[in-house]
Amino acid sequence: MKKGKKVSITYYISCRFIGIIVIMYIIIIFFITYFSNQTILRDIRHQIRQESRYDFLNIDIKNEKLIIGKNFIFKENHIQKIILDDSGKQLYGSYPIKDLENYPINNKKKFRQVKTSDGYYYIFDRRIIKSDLVTKKRTLFTLRSVGKKSDFTSEYQALKYVAYVFICFLTLVAIVLIRIVSFKLTIPMKEIKSIADKIGTAADLTKRIDYAAPFKELDSMICANNRMIDRIEDLFNQQKQFTSDVAHELRTPTSVILAECQYLKKYGRTIDDYKEALDAIERQSSATNEIINQLLQLSRLDQGRIKTNFEYANFKLLIESICESDPLCEQKKITIHQNLENISIYMNVGLMSIAIKNLVNNSLKYSPDYSPVELRLWKTGEKIFFEIEDYGCGMNEEVQKHIYDRFYRADKSRNTEGFGLGLSLVHKIIELHKGTIRVQSELGVGSIFTLSLPSDKSPQQLN
Repeated sequence: MKKGKKVSITYYISCRFIGIIVIMYIIIIFFITYFSNQTILRDIRHQIRQESRYDFLNIDIKNEKLIIGKNFIFKENHIQKIILDDSGKQLYGSYPIKDLENYPINNKKKFRQVKTSDGYYYIFDRRIIKSDLVTKKRTLFTLRSVGKKSDFTSEYQALKYVAYVFICFLTLVAIVLIRIVSFKLTIPMKEIKSIADKIGTAADLTKRIDYAAPFKELDSMICANNRMIDRIEDLFNQQKQFTSDVAHELRTPTSVILAECQYLKKYGRTIDDYKEALDAIERQSSATNEIINQLLQLSRLDQGRIKTNFEYANFKLLIESICESDPLCEQKKITIHQNLENISIYMNVGLMSIAIKNLVNNSLKYSPDYSPVELRLWKTGEKIFFEIEDYGCGMNEEVQKHIYDRFYRADKSRNTEGFGLGLSLVHKIIELHKGTIRVQSELGVGSIFTLSLPSDKSPQQLN
């Protein structure tokens, strides 16, 4: 994936918003220019028309000859007036430039804008009919008003230029405000980064980002970041604890094996001495091998490298066979009450055997002699439930939080058998079967472990 050039958020936000504002202002200027020009043109038209509206009162005809009154003004307010006869021949007045003499009379009273060598001019022809004072004959003539475009002023022109200046001013203000806002927006991000850098450089995962962000999104990001650090801290602690626990669990059998070897070297004389030492070495080697096998199984489950050959098997028969083969039941004289429905499901028989065996063994291990253990198996809807209840020592809430941690034992003195890996394996195996495990326990009363498994999953869905 091609990596683009990295830019700051301040720069990114500023450029985008400034671009949007500039585009908006260009559009606004276009509309202002268009509508103001139309308004200015209408204003000038009105001004020229008004100048010639009542001029006919100062013109009379006597004996077929035009008589111009003394109040008639041929040039006023940049407008020059020319009187033409019906054929367009100039009778009175003069044009600003000679080019304008070539334009014919417009009988439709249209306002014209014409281009000449001296620039643009406006022409407006007003047709006038007057009666001869003597002969009473009606005569048609034209009063032409001419004015140079650049000579006219309009209040709307001033407004247009004021609008341009104001828009430029607003643009500058908007750019400054956007820069300020975008800078202030990045201040919390910089604070968060600074705190995160301190956590990283100090290698202290107990610290958290404690910053009251003014924005919901930043606050959510801080919470997510803190949750991630919590998870990382847990993983580091688990790794440290795992290393310590593995060293502790392997040290005991290794120390026993080493001690037995040293004893044989120094004091071994008879075959019985060797047999006794070899028995001890064999027991400790088996314990070490069991730890290694369980760790390998957990590792394969974690990495998804274990073969998950699911088959349709009888769950009830699996539970019964495990209960019959557990020696603790006979040793502690514990009675197992079984209330099991005849149910078959898709499962990996080998892995499920490990899970059920660990649960049954835990219940027997922590139950007092001559006490009962109850097993229940039933189906509700699309779920299969397996429950095992004992009346042993039970667990408090703090212990329940950690029972699936590797090498965790409620008995800190480690006087009980086992390595603290059994329930971790159970949890992983049940997850592999798309199920859940739940525990209810009370200190001094006992514990209930409940497995919930899907009854309608095919091998393809489970794989």
